[in-house]
Amino acid sequence: MIIDATLTGFALAAGGGFELGALFGRRLFSDLDALAHSLEARVGALEHAAGAAASAALGQHAVAVHATAVEKHAAAVEKLASAVDRHATAIDEHGAATVAAAVERRATPNHAEAPAARA
Repeated sequence: MIIDATLTGFALAAGGGFELGALFGRRLFSDLDALAHSLEARVGALEHAAGAAASAALGQHAVAVHATAVEKHAAAVEKLASAVDRHATAIDEHGAATVAAAVERRATPNHAEAPAARA
């Protein structure tokens, strides 16, 4: 009977300990869960702030890169326009020389045909 009472006492203590442990564990888990959520929110806010600062810096860098690209493109277009003007001038000069040569050719007799015309 003493053994039965001792075992019953152990069982009640274990049950009570289990209940207290469960209650304390739930409270501890609840506190740790709130702490984890708070920490996640703070880290998220820091990441968001760092991401916003980085994207602002990248945005400014992208604008500067775009402006440089536009300037280079404008310079290339100016070079192309100059080359087109020079090419047009060369074509005009070549056309004028061709016309002048044709006019000169018609004005002077062809030496290869001259003996045949005399005969």
